[in-house]
Amino acid sequence: MPIVLTDTKNLLCDLIAQYGSRVDYLAIRLEEAEGTSILLRGDKIETLSEGLSIGGQVRACYNGGWGFSSFNQLSAIKERVEDAIAAARIVGNQETTLAPIEPIQDVCKLPLTGTDPREIPLAQKKALCDRYNQILRSYDNSIATTSVRYGDINQRIIIATSEGTLIEQSWADLEMRFAATARNGDSVQTGRETIGSRQGYEDLTNLDQQVHGAAQR
Repeated sequence: MPIVLTDTKNLLCDLIAQYGSRVDYLAIRLEEAEGTSILLRGDKIETLSEGLSIGGQVRACYNGGWGFSSFNQLSAIKERVEDAIAAARIVGNQETTLAPIEPIQDVCKLPLTGTDPREIPLAQKKALCDRYNQILRSYDNSIATTSVRYGDINQRIIIATSEGTLIEQSWADLEMRFAATARNGDSVQTGRETIGSRQGYEDLTNLDQQVHGAAQR
């Protein structure tokens, strides 16, 4: 299940409010990525997975000294904030000078115009790859090896700073790659095609012409 971003943003803001006064500058960056990866090579499945990853980093500055820490669990953020602050306070021995900026509070989302790939079952994505793989394998008897790779990822980033900046970004990337290697005696040639989209899952469902293009090369 994706994280509820409103709760996460509140968590970051609370941590900034709690610890910001202990340093000259504090920033927390949180990233969430949810996606699918499929790789078919010949008649074998090499990758078939769905996953959700969470991570981020904390930067703190005190008396000119910088501290940094990273995390891959939400439950560890508070401890990592304390680690970054401790490191900054240990090494800081000069005056902190930061360029003045106006705080930015904004939400930047790149909306999908088609279907969100998270709404498509893994089995349906696998069937799409099977179809393209069959086109490659059946194109010509000289084709020795084929590969079809599918990937989609939905990414979200939240940045909060002690200067009042709070930015949320989110977007989706979808991609398919096709490759066919033909052998004729000592001659070997590989044709490839790559298709990407930020519009929707439908952009990857009617690529027979591009698949034939990879096989023809």
